[in-house]
Amino acid sequence: MALMNDDRRYGAVAKSLHWAAAAQVIVLFLLGWTMTELPLGAEKFEQYNLHKSFGFTVLVFMACRLVWRVISPPPPPPDDLPRNTQLMAKLGHATLYLIVFAQGVVGLVHSWSANFPVIVFGRFTLQNLTPPNEPLKEFLAAVHYWGGWLLLLLVAGHIGAALFHHFIRKDPVLRRMIPWGRM
Repeated sequence: MALMNDDRRYGAVAKSLHWAAAAQVIVLFLLGWTMTELPLGAEKFEQYNLHKSFGFTVLVFMACRLVWRVISPPPPPPDDLPRNTQLMAKLGHATLYLIVFAQGVVGLVHSWSANFPVIVFGRFTLQNLTPPNEPLKEFLAAVHYWGGWLLLLLVAGHIGAALFHHFIRKDPVLRRMIPWGRM
């Protein structure tokens, strides 16, 4: 498998970054869903730190994905794809990127404004860039919560669109991103 994207498929780098970020987003949803229900204690603290660690890592992966898109542009859409569908795909991808970045930044600032450190996988602590701020903390908690639900909807739409291309349109859009996809 080639490292670079070409006119027909995504290369190994784009596929790896996509699926690694996707797996981490799933972990973030699961942790976010369960960690808030835990009683105060060591396990809750560990789950929150894990959530923050994966959140930071997703930010790094998404930044790498943006850089990679510039270095190795994605393959063009199928020739017969209607313009409105192409526009929806571009808007959908842009919105996914925006919300993922926003969720990560909001999560970091929320943690800092709550005066909690962001310790990445127990290896290093991110510099706190926000002083403790209770009103900001409360506001960002709500933004992060609803942003998570919005991201979940966008991910569901992304998956639905990929399945639509594969099963209804029967075009190569999904196959060119799956690691084992053959063109």
